[in-house]
Amino acid sequence: MEYLLTFQNTHYAIHSEKILIKNKIPVSVMPLPTSLGDFCGICLRIAAPDFIDGRKHLSEANLPVEGIFEIDRVNHERTYTRWKP
Repeated sequence: MEYLLTFQNTHYAIHSEKILIKNKIPVSVMPLPTSLGDFCGICLRIAAPDFIDGRKHLSEANLPVEGIFEIDRVNHERTYTRWKP
C-alpha cells in the first residue's frame, strides 16, 4: 500500500519533498488526481513502511499536510480513500 499526501499550496509540497529526501524517506511527486478535489496541483506519494516516519518528519518541520489518502489498486487502476487514523 502507498499513501498520497496533499498540500494547501505548491510551496508546502516542494518543501515537504525536500524534508523527506533529507531524512532518506523515498518519495514521488505526482500531479494531484482530479478526483481528490481542489488542493495544490501536486502531491507526494510514499510507501506504507515509510508513512509513520515521513509524517513525523513533516510534523517536526511544521509542514501542514492538507489531506492523506490510502492508495489501492483495483483492476490496474488506482483508487484513493481518505485515511482515517
